[in-house]
Amino acid sequence: MTDTPGKPRLYHAPSSYYSMIARLALAEGHVDYDPVYMDIHVRKSQQEPGYVRLNPNMTVPTLVLADRVLDQSRAIAEYALGTDEATLDAETKAWLDRHYAYPIEELTFGHVLARNPVARVVIPRLLRGIHRRLLALAAANPDLAPVYRARAAVFAERVRTFDPAAAARLWQRRRDEAIGMLDRMEQTLADGRATMVPPAYGIADTILTVFLARIAFTGLGNEIAARPALLRYWRTMQARPSFAAADIWTQMHFGRLVGAILGFGRGV
Repeated sequence: MTDTPGKPRLYHAPSSYYSMIARLALAEGHVDYDPVYMDIHVRKSQQEPGYVRLNPNMTVPTLVLADRVLDQSRAIAEYALGTDEATLDAETKAWLDRHYAYPIEELTFGHVLARNPVARVVIPRLLRGIHRRLLALAAANPDLAPVYRARAAVFAERVRTFDPAAAARLWQRRRDEAIGMLDRMEQTLADGRATMVPPAYGIADTILTVFLARIAFTGLGNEIAARPALLRYWRTMQARPSFAAADIWTQMHFGRLVGAILGFGRGV
């Protein structure tokens, strides 16, 4: 990829939940950008020192602008859609706060761990390996050592969170909370509104579209179908041109994921 001077640069991963939020917001905001694919699975590009200096959280997405760097999907979405925390209306802010308080990664990994015995062996091993790698990077990069050690502590906690013995309970708890969110959305949409916060499409729709995609991704699509107003809304959001443009995943695409990691195929 060759950067275009003055154009924003988005570091992202195809299957990353928060990358999808950024891509969808940028598509809805008609923001042209240079995409930079990050291999967060095999090469763990997000942990390389050069990227850590951009985003000390070692997460994706990151949007590099001419005058600043945005390293949170919420901030990227606000930028793309021309809003900010100070100008958000109360209803929109409530939806965003509710969404970002929910640990979506625990729904995702809980789903996998509860259903796949191989994953219950592999995932904890991978998490422990990442923890060791981060400590090694801390030793090799003294200027970034505090950042790497802080991230290592996050993965030490994830080893405990994704304990295979507790996988079923974790999945059930996060599933119940997600269904509660779906119920709230259904109640809000029951008056026939076309967008979550009328009168027009906004940042709440961006965030919640990706949330619904993850609900489908984790095998809970029947919960959307069981709620008429929510199903109508979901179909409307999927029909928007931005949905395809942003490459929103409602299921795992193993072939494309492997292809992107190997450097061929669709990387957006």
